[in-house]
Amino acid sequence: MYTYDVQEKSVAQLISLEGKIAVVTGAAQGIGYAIAKRLAESGAEVVIADLNVDKAEQSAEQIRQDVGGKAHGYGLDVSNVDSIKTLVEHTLKVLGSVDIWVNNAGIYNFLGVLGIEDDDWDKLMNLNLRGSFIACREAAKRMVDTVNGGVIINILSTAAFKTSGNAAHYVASKHGLAGLTKALAVELGERGVRALAVAPTLVDTPGVEELKANDPKVKAQLDAFEQQLPLRRMANPDDIARTVLFCASELSAFLTGVVIPVDGGETAL
Repeated sequence: MYTYDVQEKSVAQLISLEGKIAVVTGAAQGIGYAIAKRLAESGAEVVIADLNVDKAEQSAEQIRQDVGGKAHGYGLDVSNVDSIKTLVEHTLKVLGSVDIWVNNAGIYNFLGVLGIEDDDWDKLMNLNLRGSFIACREAAKRMVDTVNGGVIINILSTAAFKTSGNAAHYVASKHGLAGLTKALAVELGERGVRALAVAPTLVDTPGVEELKANDPKVKAQLDAFEQQLPLRRMANPDDIARTVLFCASELSAFLTGVVIPVDGGETAL
């Protein structure tokens, strides 16, 4: 059975990711970029994987400039099995291991139950849930064969705990990913792989700003929601990134199979 004891390590040693290889999907901007930057700042060599490969490479360069960390941009289509497998094999071949995998890539759109067509459902599920499962599987295959195991972190949403209007397919995908996280933890724990999930509330990202700019009604709804949160503000990407850093590091060495809300108190309401 896999055993690991970090009691004698200092806090600096526990939070350090030196020597670790981390892959973050959907990391060219927003939450994913903030996660990649914090992991790199803590010493990990980071792969920024994104459908927009040019933006991924630019973001990797920005991290190298800002924190002096090692970062690489790489193209990834999370809805494509071959694309995921190619990324995993490339990371192993070039960087030598896959120690941390963060499934951040996902899509969201406002559609009522009666307006969700089959193609809408399939597109969202293929990316948010199926793609994340395949990435978990392919990363875990490599992690279980190593001495140090690994960490898989899935980015969910408070929609994993509750529901919201006009987003049934999104809610279903996040509930499913929460269940997948728990299943991975139970099955792979004895082989040294931890699986955790982080569930943000509303986050101030370029995508959210675009939604606000394009629809005054949506802006009013989101602004009102923000003021209902106990902390009276939406999250910023770094709020999520710091929690992911905790999950990826040995500070959380005895945590697995849980979903951590980063929600400004939303789930307490």
